[in-house]
Amino acid sequence: MKTLFIGQNAIYVKSLASTNTYASELLRQIALSDGSLIYTFEQEKGRGQRGNSWESEPNKNVTLSLVLHPSFITSQHQFLLTKITALAVADLMAEILQTHGILHQIRIKWPNDIYVNDKKIAGILIENYLRETTIQQAIVGVGINVNQAVFQTAPNAISLFSLLHQTIDLQHCIALFCECFEARYLQLKNNKLEQLNADYLSLLYRINEWSTYQTPGKQVFEGNIKGVSEIGKLQVELISGEIKEFDLKEIVFV
Repeated sequence: MKTLFIGQNAIYVKSLASTNTYASELLRQIALSDGSLIYTFEQEKGRGQRGNSWESEPNKNVTLSLVLHPSFITSQHQFLLTKITALAVADLMAEILQTHGILHQIRIKWPNDIYVNDKKIAGILIENYLRETTIQQAIVGVGINVNQAVFQTAPNAISLFSLLHQTIDLQHCIALFCECFEARYLQLKNNKLEQLNADYLSLLYRINEWSTYQTPGKQVFEGNIKGVSEIGKLQVELISGEIKEFDLKEIVFV
């Protein structure tokens, strides 16, 4: 693995309910170095946002968690971790697809899904542990659809196999992701926020497009995504011209 620290301490477990849950339990018992990697190829109860589950056929996909100690990030800027993780997965997708001579539309669907050709290929779940005003520990969970051909409970899912019609070595995929993540994490450490923000917005799903959205109360409206706030809220222009901000459970893509 061609990294300085991300993934250098790698812990493989044959089967897990969830890599994030295992990482959390492990942190209660031992100290893990910054960038420690926990991964399995058989995750039974993967967790997604809003309490959703993550479907993953055994030995077909990448399911991993990174343990970080990003004390340089304040609690107000927690979304930066989501941002760089999404960019790292997008970078990984671009590298693999371009290596095979295939160009596809890669997008980051707010807040933490990666889409290729309007279908979900990866998801992110980040759990931060705060001390006063900074993040003392973070568990960055990532699930990537790699070699799975059929999805039973995720009708909008796609995999690298579906796109390339060939299998990808899972260990190679993990190594590449760690390299992509480290590059983005070092950008963040070096305060390259302008570049990170520009890269993120350039990949944001439906940005500057009028589309239909829905609130939990079933109110349907037309909106135009303009960006994401400092704390991670989606900024949407309404027909009236007003820019309204939405939190995680306050808006649904239709």
